Amino acid sequence: MSGLGTLGLLTMVSVNGGLQTVGNDRFHTIAQYAAESGGAAAMAYLRTVVDPSTGFTALLQSGHPSPEDIVGNNKDPGEAGNPFSDDLRASYRVEILNNRGDSGFAANTDTDKRIVIRATGYGPDGATAIIEWDVQSAGGRLRRPCPVYAQKGQSEDNSGRNDCLGTIDTSQTAAFAP
Repeated sequence: MSGLGTLGLLTMVSVNGGLQTVGNDRFHTIAQYAAESGGAAAMAYLRTVVDPSTGFTALLQSGHPSPEDIVGNNKDPGEAGNPFSDDLRASYRVEILNNRGDSGFAANTDTDKRIVIRATGYGPDGATAIIEWDVQSAGGRLRRPCPVYAQKGQSEDNSGRNDCLGTIDTSQTAAFAP
């Protein structure tokens, strides 16, 4: 009897550990999706503020966009303006930064019309994901968004063309674990 009891207890501990792992994976996935949503909201905002001649200089010199400028930025779960349903317990914070390779970096002047979007996504149980995009304006306003998001080996509109994806540099990536 004691052997069966011990075996039952070990099974219960094993199953409980597996459930915790699945929960943590889900929470980190929510945080990643929240960060990606913050980046998408930042892109929508940047399309409205880029200047054809000075790029993002005015935005950079004002410090950063106020949280209200980017939809859902710095809105806690359940707070009005947070784009996620309350049960996800997700939110994001977006920062707009000058890229370090810009000759005007020290003066916070945008000379190359490139900036970095840093989006931090938050999920349940303290899960956090940070994603950065290096964005460059092609002159004038940023181009319209692609009809759908592209995946490796697929065009953005499933046509086989690559009209608005551009070149993606995947050489500088990092993975963060809590």
